[in-house]
This record gives sequence, structure tokens and C-alpha cells, in this order.
Amino acid sequence: MPRSARAKSETGIYHVMLRGIDRSQLFYEDEDYQAFRIRLLRFRQKFNYTLYAYCLISNHVHLLIKEGDRGLSEEIRSLASSYAYWFNGKYDRRGYVFEGRYKSEAVETDAYLLQVFRYILNNPVKAGLPISHWTSYDDYFAKDQSGEMITDIRFILTMFSSDPHRAKELLEEFLVDDSEETQDFLDEERYRPKDPEAIRIIRQIAQVSSCLDIACMEKDERDRALALLKAEGLTVRQLARLTGINRGVVQKARMV
Repeated sequence: MPRSARAKSETGIYHVMLRGIDRSQLFYEDEDYQAFRIRLLRFRQKFNYTLYAYCLISNHVHLLIKEGDRGLSEEIRSLASSYAYWFNGKYDRRGYVFEGRYKSEAVETDAYLLQVFRYILNNPVKAGLPISHWTSYDDYFAKDQSGEMITDIRFILTMFSSDPHRAKELLEEFLVDDSEETQDFLDEERYRPKDPEAIRIIRQIAQVSSCLDIACMEKDERDRALALLKAEGLTVRQLARLTGINRGVVQKARMV
């Protein structure tokens, strides 16, 4: 069956998601996250695209991007291919790293642009991680912005106020107020792995031979593993059952 054509954005702005093949991890260590960010900057300079927001989670990536000189498809393919080549070399592996086709949706209005922006930056928060956990948050709010940033922050900020300080205040309020958020986004397929798949994910992410071994970890290490597992779609009840850890502990687990 032929693939359906991608929706073309009249604004040139898209919400893009790349996912690890078979939902496998794309990032294991800080070096991996940093390697992807380096490529975001490198290809921005090469293709002249504009990046408004990004979020790197262990097995997927979200981008809010305005296509550049070569068009979205070539730009995303180049980005993904470069990282996959580096990733395979580092981990001495072969084969695909990303799912065959990235997901994208056109962003045509200012209102939807802001909804997508908030959704991307809050992606880690849903798993109990800091909003700045490998996202573009610090590009907007860090005090020291002397280095070259990956994201273009001016466009989003001027949607809130012409005064930079006031714009950041209003943006901060906007990010934490998602009470009216009803929009479904690219990965809102409510993926919930069955137990055999959940066990594989637990062993892979926590790097344990048995799911029960997580309970024996140091608290910070345990909570980090649980937070990452919740980000992968494992439910609190499922994690508690498979690991033997109290549901309340799983529920409260946050990245430190």
C-alpha cells in the first residue's frame, strides 16, 4: 500500500517526532544526548532551518521546526542518518536506529504553534523529569546565554511581549498552565507495553538481569530508572507489580 503524502505546511513549520526502532533507546548516556544536540546545531547551520523547541527523551525526539533551504524531508533524513552513523559506531552495532519514517504534522496557526511548543517542553515532566531535561527550556530561561543556542527564541517570546523580561514571565506561566490542553499530538497513541515487552524494557533501561533488582538499587538510581520507565509508557501499577516496589514509591519517583 503506498504511503500517504505528508501534509504540506503553508507556514513551513512542523511538529516532528523521531522514534527509536521498535521503541528501542536512542540515548543511554549524556554523551548521546549531547551528540544529537551537536547535530541539531550543525545541520541548522548547513540547511538554515529554524528550531523553536526540542525535547530528547530516551527513545524518541520532538522538534518544532521551520524547514530551511533543502526542505523538511532532506533535513530530517540528514540529521537522523548522521546520528545513527555515530550511534552505531559508538555501540558497535549495525542496522537501523530510527523507525523507518519520521512523523510530522503541519503547524498553521499561532495558537497551535504555542500548544505544540508547550507539549514538547512538558514531555519530560509527565515522567517526573525536570522540564529542562534535554529540552530547549534553558535556551529560553538560562541566565547565561552567551554561547550559540540551537533554538531561535525570539519568535516565541515576541508572541507574548515585546519586552524580553515580561515575555519570559508570561511564557513561564503559559508552560505550567495546561488546564485547557485537549489536543492530541503525534505520539498520543497511548502506547502501553504488555508484560513481556515491559520486562524487556525494564531490563534494558535499568540495566538489570531481573526486574526485582531495581528494588535493591540506591534510592536516586532507582528513582531515575523508574522515571525513565514511566516515560516509556509503563504504568505505575505495572511497574509496581513487575518490580515489587510499592506503588506510592513508583508514583513519586522523579529524576534527580
